[in-house]
Amino acid sequence: MAATLLFVILLAVAVILLALLLALYLVPVTVSTVADCSRERARATATVAWGIAEARVRVGDDEQVLEILLVGRRVMTRDLGELAAAEPEEEKKEEERKPVQSVRDYLDAAGDLWPHLWRILETVYRSLRLETLRGDIILGLESPADTGVVYGYCTAARYALWPAEAIDFVMTPVFDREVFEGTFILRLQIRRPLLILIAVARALLKKPVRERLRQVSGRGAPGA
Repeated sequence: MAATLLFVILLAVAVILLALLLALYLVPVTVSTVADCSRERARATATVAWGIAEARVRVGDDEQVLEILLVGRRVMTRDLGELAAAEPEEEKKEEERKPVQSVRDYLDAAGDLWPHLWRILETVYRSLRLETLRGDIILGLESPADTGVVYGYCTAARYALWPAEAIDFVMTPVFDREVFEGTFILRLQIRRPLLILIAVARALLKKPVRERLRQVSGRGAPGA
């Protein structure tokens, strides 16, 4: 009886893990950002969604909020302003305990980690799919000549990107006053996030990578 129960539990765990891996391979991560700036207010919302889970950060003139949602229902809310105010003392204690790293140490670590980081970035790049990149900006600088120069560059970039249907950027110049208003929308997908996790895990499984990361973080030195 005990052996049967153990087998059922192990089978259930295996099925759950396989389902999770399959979901990580098939279900993309959606990243979206919406920013709105005007004379009265400025606000932005960034969202990362995977399946039924969603993390959302809302930043505005009077709010800085992190929200976690499941099936569209809010399950956690944190005020980022309060968290940021509580962190300095803890960070100061951490910095006092950490050994000081020289610029050469960071450069050496970056050189050693770069091949592994490049493979991860390459995997991320292959997984990215841009769905929407939209911008509608009203811009007026102190100098009308500078406004005209910026408008010329933006117009040239817009027509250069014209074949890309997902990208559309429009700038309206204003020459008689200083102004910056508009909206920005970005939406992209990270397909097959499991491949990215595999690339990261493959790098972390190598001892030299872990040693270099510990050195850079101040938690150890190579060979420790």
